[in-house]
Amino acid sequence: MPARSRTLRSLGFAFGAALLLGAPLRAQAAALSSTGVDSAASAAPITAEFAPVVAGPTRDAATVAVRHTSAADAPAPQPAARGHDRGVALMIVGGAAILTGVVIGNGAGYAISVAGAVVGLYGLYQYLQ
Repeated sequence: MPARSRTLRSLGFAFGAALLLGAPLRAQAAALSSTGVDSAASAAPITAEFAPVVAGPTRDAATVAVRHTSAADAPAPQPAARGHDRGVALMIVGGAAILTGVVIGNGAGYAISVAGAVVGLYGLYQYLQ
């Protein structure tokens, strides 16, 4: 293919992409101009009064050492996590056995896949308990 036709094809592709991507922008601009609403005139004045925001350094933020907290300030203890580790491990081992059986193929691979499915389902049962 000559270099000139490759250049023209890539330029044509870029021009077509620009036309396709520019169509939504033109439609949006047309929709805004057809309403005849000036965006600056339609903005409602803000009448709500806001509380001042504390800005700048504070003594608490400047503390680098250990801070003493009272019992009321301490966060509530988190509940103990349920032990899902065994179920998750069994599901992973079952999935790996299924993949291994698929790769091996034939009768032995079929047996490994079925055993992996059983182990994975048992792991799912343990996880959901």
